[in-house]
Amino acid sequence: MFVAPLLALAVLVPDPGTPKLWEQEAPATNWARTPDPEVTSDLMPGFAAQLDLQGWAIVRCYQETDGHPYNCRVVEERPQGLGFGSAARVVVASGELRLGRVAGIPMPGEVRARVRFRVEDETDQGGWSGPEPSEIQLKLARQIVDRAYEDGEPEEDNFLDGLDYDRRAVVQAWVDELFVEVRAERREALVLQLARLASESDLRRLLAGDYVSPPDMDKFESAFPESKAAKAAVAELRRRYCERYSCDASEVKTDGRSDGR
Repeated sequence: MFVAPLLALAVLVPDPGTPKLWEQEAPATNWARTPDPEVTSDLMPGFAAQLDLQGWAIVRCYQETDGHPYNCRVVEERPQGLGFGSAARVVVASGELRLGRVAGIPMPGEVRARVRFRVEDETDQGGWSGPEPSEIQLKLARQIVDRAYEDGEPEEDNFLDGLDYDRRAVVQAWVDELFVEVRAERREALVLQLARLASESDLRRLLAGDYVSPPDMDKFESAFPESKAAKAAVAELRRRYCERYSCDASEVKTDGRSDGR
């Protein structure tokens, strides 16, 4: 049934929003098979994604004779402390390189690549455009959400994903302060989201413990009601974070040259 993942995703603070994308730019790197975007799109560090902070990292890897990069290490990343370097290592290592040859024999070596993590432009993203649920749907959805809360408030996804551990205590204290109102309204937001997504028949099946196919991600995200309190909390969290820690993602030269150019 889709209630468990539905609740797990929906209780993100703030609204999970649209998927985040990475972009690999390294014209000098001769890829035989570039990193798979379907796999690597999930590697955008979670905390940076919540605050819409983009970044990049340069990694250097050894090339094995089978073309697979290994033992990748971070050369530079901006901003630091958000997990872009660790994510970039996995991105590059998931690809396959076309090796140089000597007398027809593939030779090992090193590869250097820059991975940019960019936030998708959400200016054209619309809100919920489907029909609003009936009173019966809302009643059934509330029963399902209440059942999920019986053992306590559902935990949020890893909101601090990617964030350096020496910063987490400070940031968590800010989150606990700023998101009180957001957490208070979250339960009703979940009820509305579920009622929008599921028909009366599907809601009854969910209550009976039957399986119901989950909606596609675009529909799932658009069904979560917009929260002014969440937007304000995120804006203030971002302001505090960037004031205390650097959010600078400007491009820099490393080892006397620009990478990926």
